[in-house]
Amino acid sequence: MASKHIAGLDETGRGPVIAPLVVCGVALPTESLDKLSEVGVKDSKKLSSKQRKHLAERIRNASEAVETVEFTAQTIDRLRKDGINMNQIEAIGFASLVKKLGIGAVYADSVGPNPGKFADRLRSFLYTDVDLTVECRADENYTQVSAASILAKVRRDKRIRELAEEYGEMGSGYPSDEQTVRFLEEWAESHAELPGFVRKSWKTVERLENSTKKLVDEN
Repeated sequence: MASKHIAGLDETGRGPVIAPLVVCGVALPTESLDKLSEVGVKDSKKLSSKQRKHLAERIRNASEAVETVEFTAQTIDRLRKDGINMNQIEAIGFASLVKKLGIGAVYADSVGPNPGKFADRLRSFLYTDVDLTVECRADENYTQVSAASILAKVRRDKRIRELAEEYGEMGSGYPSDEQTVRFLEEWAESHAELPGFVRKSWKTVERLENSTKKLVDEN
């Protein structure tokens, strides 16, 4: 009997001011889910970087297909300027994954507290019938979504490392990270504009630019 497959979707990098938003989808044989859970596949936020990298390899080996979409900082800024909010951007990314994976049963982590609303938004970008389950904390409750969350996080961590190797340490990229804020402040002091991997539509950047302008005016 042919294996039945099921897909999980998740994202990482929604809130950071630096580096891309990464959405990932993974198609897995249903018989692999228990085994992946047994070896430790769970919500990526509950795992160390080393654990995620190890499990990512196990997930890829067990998967039928893995698809990833990255929205760069510049793309996010452009879409937001056009009136497309982050929930819509994520729905666009998830819809792209569904089409690429071609799996009829899809589980996704909800964006925001209203999973029904996000499911409707996601369906609006799809042109085929899909058995779609969208839930809050799906990354905690479904192994296939946990797997997607791990793969997405590993990909984004790789992007951060690549940027750090070229531009210097910048922390996690989140506005709450002191190292990230310090990187942005030091860059703004010595460069005419922020680099392309910074989301310039973020309030963090607006505050930084206002602060820098004030210092220039005072001097």
